[in-house]
Parts: sequence; C-alpha cells; structure tokens
Amino acid sequence: MVLKKLSLKTNMTWTLAGTIIYSFTQWLLLIVIAKLGTPEMVGQYALGLAVTAPIIMLTEMRLRLSLVTDAKGSFGFNHYLGTRILSVLLSLLLILAVVLIIGYEYQTSIIIILIGIAKLPESLSDILLGKLHKYERMDYITISSILKGVVTVIVFSWILFTTNSLIMAIIGQIVVWTMTLVFYDCLIVKRYGTIKPSFNMMKVKQLVKLTFPLGIMGLLTTLNTNLPSYLVEYFLGKEELGYFVALLYILLAGSRVVNALRQPAAPILASLYEEGNIKGFNKLLYTLLGIGAIIGALGLLFTYIFGELLLTIIYTPSYAMYSGLFVAIMFSGLFSYPAAFLGNGVLATRHFKSQPYLAALWVLTSVIGCILFIPIYGVYGAAIAVILSSFVKLLSLYLVLLRIMKKERKSTEDYEENSNLIKEVMY
Repeated sequence: MVLKKLSLKTNMTWTLAGTIIYSFTQWLLLIVIAKLGTPEMVGQYALGLAVTAPIIMLTEMRLRLSLVTDAKGSFGFNHYLGTRILSVLLSLLLILAVVLIIGYEYQTSIIIILIGIAKLPESLSDILLGKLHKYERMDYITISSILKGVVTVIVFSWILFTTNSLIMAIIGQIVVWTMTLVFYDCLIVKRYGTIKPSFNMMKVKQLVKLTFPLGIMGLLTTLNTNLPSYLVEYFLGKEELGYFVALLYILLAGSRVVNALRQPAAPILASLYEEGNIKGFNKLLYTLLGIGAIIGALGLLFTYIFGELLLTIIYTPSYAMYSGLFVAIMFSGLFSYPAAFLGNGVLATRHFKSQPYLAALWVLTSVIGCILFIPIYGVYGAAIAVILSSFVKLLSLYLVLLRIMKKERKSTEDYEENSNLIKEVMY
C-alpha cells in the first residue's frame, strides 16, 4: 500500500518539528551525562562522537541524498541499501583501526567502538528513510526521529542513573536505535516495496564511483565546521575555546533548522531539473534562497538586540561579555543559511564531482582565515574566518550552479537547432 505524497509546506512543517525535537534530545544526552556522570564521561562521549563522525560521513557518501535526487532511477533502492550495508561495515573496521593505531586507554576505546556500533543501525535507518524521503513522506521520518530521540533519552538516563556506567548506557542506546530500525522504520518502508539489498558488485562500484565525491565532501565539511574550534584551542587555549564553541553552537542550531527546511525540497528540485523545467527549478530555488536570507537576517537582528540577555539566560553572565562576538558569528548566517539551500540546487543537478573541490576550497579558506586573524584579533579572528568561509561557500556554489545552468541552456539550444534542421530537411 503506497500512500499519497504530502505537500512541500506540510513536509517542511514535519521536518522542522522533527529536527528541533531530535536535536534537543541529543543535547539532553550531554546534559544527562554531565548531571549524572562526571566531566571525564562527557569528554569520553564527546571524543567518541569526534572520532566516529568524520569516518561515518566519508563512508556514508550521502547515499540518501543520491537516492532522493535520482529522478531517472539509475539505481534501484536495493542497490542503495546493499551499498550502505557494505559501507557501514567498512566504517566499523576503520573506527577499530583508528582506535588501535592511536592507542586510547581501554575504557575510552570501548566507548568509541560502541558509539561506532551505534552508528550501524542509525546509518541503515538513514537509507531506509531515504525511500520515504523520495516519496515525500517526511511525516514518517519525523516520527522515527522523535521516537528514537525521546526513548533514547529515557533509557540512557535510567541506565546511567542506576549503573553509573557510560558503557552500559551506550549499549542501551544501541538497543533503542536497533529496535526503532526493526520495528518502525522497516515496517513503514515495506509499505513502499520490499526491503531486499542487492550486492551486485558492478552496480556497487558504479554507485560508489558516483557518490564517493560526496563522501569526501562530507568529510571535509565536518572538518571545516570544526577547524575554527581546533585553531582557537591551539592559539588561545581551552577557556577561550569554551566561549567560542558555546556561541558557535547557536549558529549551528540555526543550520539544523535550515537543513530541516531544505530536505523536503531536494526531490522536487531534482524532478524539476530532470523534466527540463528550468523556470520552475529557478523559481523554487530563489524562493528557498530568500527563506535562507530571511532566517539569517532575523537571527542577526535578534542577536544584536537581545544577544547579551540571551547569553545570560542560556549560559551564565560571563558569556554575556562576548555578545559582540555572538553578533559577529551570527553575521555569517547571512551567507551560510542561503548557501545551504544553494547547495541543494547544485546537488539536484547531480553534478557530484565538483563537491570535493568546493569543500576543499572552504576548508582552505577557513584555515587561512584562522591562521591570519586569530593571532591578531583573538577569538574575534575566528569569527572573521567563519564569516569569510561562509561567504566563499555561497559565492562558489552560485558560480558552479551558474555554470551548470549555462551548459543546460546551451544543450537545450543545440537540441532545438538540430530539431529545426531535421524538420527543414524533411519538409
């Protein structure tokens, strides 16, 4: 039984609600560890996320996005599922290798490995939900996220409270994510067809060749997000890093909201482009860019007026001393939020090969900006680097999309010219 698609507005509403709730539950996990555990536990959990995230981003190759934008049906869902199963197994092997090579102490190693194992059901769930995403049913995806997030917080908190063991709590997290995968995600997706992976190596190789650049981009994007923090700690120390990261997190929270709004538009943009409806494609894309610009402007205005009060309420009065830095960081949202939607436009055209080069450019910009400005302007120099990197991201995505549209226009004109010549010869 295949249910009807939802409207873009409805899908955006569901996705926004799901993103806000799920992000809040993930933040609650850190609060729970801090309240019920020790600072060392918080550090171990954060380290586990930091070690596993780049590896997962690399091996996932953003297969879900490729599935959603595959308007031609170049690959079957079974090929995407089979490739994802192989990729998550590879990611676990890479995580084990990193742990062994670096040589973390025993308990920390176990925690990192367990977080890596937790990513297995999460990653499989991601590709299954990609099928629902393709059918524009973001309501089911949102319910899955909320269910997983809320139950995880409850189980994680109860286990940590009763055992005082972070390892046991993470095992509980793995059980919850696995049960959500098996008893919700799989059952819902079966309404849209069978769930049977294909391990046809020729198709796997073709899919990896197509999407591996997206994996590189994911790796570099994750690195780009964290680079200012790494270099603030290197140049200024952990105290300044604490203030900077606390303020940067609010900008990233806004990015999650933007991401929630852009996800439902991805399959629609891909379909419009594949159908050759460039006018409709541009209209929707410009509307999304306007939404991104409005969110960035409102965030900046709110920060400028209420920034000091907001920092006092969320954190402590000492953070309010950095209200100027807060405004500077949020200024980058004027570029980064529209750039997120512009990235959707580029990916909808399935020009994946340019992605690693773009991400490398953003990383290079961030590195140069941090090295140049942090020693001179301190933590404000890091904010300047974030602004510069966001601007370069917006500009580079615009230029790439402009080039793609010019090629598409020329291809259409050549086709029409050849068609006219054929008609003249025939008649």
